Amino acid sequence: MKYDITLKSLLQSLPQRLLMLLTGQEASELLPVEFPSVKSRLPDLVARLLNGAIFHLELQSTNHANMLGRMLEYYTLFRAQYPKAPIIQLVLYVGPGQPDFQTEIVEENLTFRYTVMDIREIDCRLMLDSPCLEENLLAILCRLEDGRQTIRAILTRIAALAPKARADALEKLVILAGLRKLDAAVKKEVTEMAITVDVMENAFLRDIFDRGETEGIQKGRQEGRQEGIQIGEQKGRQEGLREGEMRSLLRQLERRFGSAPDWVESRLAKADVDTLEQWSGNIFDAESLEDVFQTRNP
Repeated sequence: MKYDITLKSLLQSLPQRLLMLLTGQEASELLPVEFPSVKSRLPDLVARLLNGAIFHLELQSTNHANMLGRMLEYYTLFRAQYPKAPIIQLVLYVGPGQPDFQTEIVEENLTFRYTVMDIREIDCRLMLDSPCLEENLLAILCRLEDGRQTIRAILTRIAALAPKARADALEKLVILAGLRKLDAAVKKEVTEMAITVDVMENAFLRDIFDRGETEGIQKGRQEGRQEGIQIGEQKGRQEGLREGEMRSLLRQLERRFGSAPDWVESRLAKADVDTLEQWSGNIFDAESLEDVFQTRNP
């Protein structure tokens, strides 16, 4: 799903304030860990803390039934790679509702546990005060006292970015806001704040904003509202969205499984948007390339 890809991308900036809130320490380095095995595993974030401990963070937007087994598997891999370092594991729940995970195993020959935390336990103002844009974006998922004020604070930071970075950050914000049913509020604030963003350069935004909203984004509240960006026919919008989904999925596949064979590119080129989105959701639990392309019936 788009949520997973967006959230993972935000962690690549080494979010020091978030790590301080979760562990009480900042990190000395981000560890780019990917475990080579028959079952490829790519953790969301692994960092070495200033005290030498290895901190492993997983973001979850759903209550995954086998999270306990997954975290135990990660623990054994970390223990083999860092045999002398303390290992701290935490699942940060970002989804709707309440987190409901089995977090420990207590057996005769094995005791294991990890920690679960709801991101809404974090005051959004702590993320908004961070100099890191990625942590600012995560504020939309934290505990909100005033949703509109939080959205406007994030958009103010986004408005100061270069045009391409501005569009990319806005895409991430709209996606994350969907987890809190605030995506419509974000669109409304973008228009009212007259933030200039070229939606024609971003397939996702081009499909999200209709013509009237696009004019508001581009021209603001100028008298008479001059004609804004022409999004074009629905067919063109859908094709742009499909191409964006295809490129995004291909990058994820190559990052996890290596260079994509010809048959993968051929299947991606022929797939529609709904199929591409389903494959994007499959990638996080897939054990092989073939598993990604399994189509489940609704």
